[in-house]
Amino acid sequence: MKLTRLLVALAICPSACASTPPLRAAVEAHLQAVRTRNLAALLPTLTGGSDLRMILPSGFQYTTRAQYVDFHRQWFASNDNGRFDPEIVHLVESPRLGHALIKLRYRATAPTGAAQDIVSWLALTFALEDGSWRLVFDQSTLIQPSP
Repeated sequence: MKLTRLLVALAICPSACASTPPLRAAVEAHLQAVRTRNLAALLPTLTGGSDLRMILPSGFQYTTRAQYVDFHRQWFASNDNGRFDPEIVHLVESPRLGHALIKLRYRATAPTGAAQDIVSWLALTFALEDGSWRLVFDQSTLIQPSP
């Protein structure tokens, strides 16, 4: 009888009863896709829905997955000799949402030829979609150098 109840419960709620994948692995996969400028590897880390918010350090906001993908496609194609060095500082995970705080250093060459060294906080929020963590929110905030 207990086995029958267990089988019925699993049949009714297979996704709710399945174990949640580790958030850290999803965050690392996303960061690795960006670090290597691999759009094909980035796409599966993103939400399957159309709403994907990205807020740049300037405050400019992209609101759709398509805009997010286009931004990264253009950035990945740029020849700025960029080096993307993320450090996961903090993770918060719940049954449906996960949040990662990353300290990011980005070194690149500006179109003028000048060297750029940008340090920022990167806040990424992932939602559990069909058993996988998918990015739904991305915000970057510049860290100002100490006076």
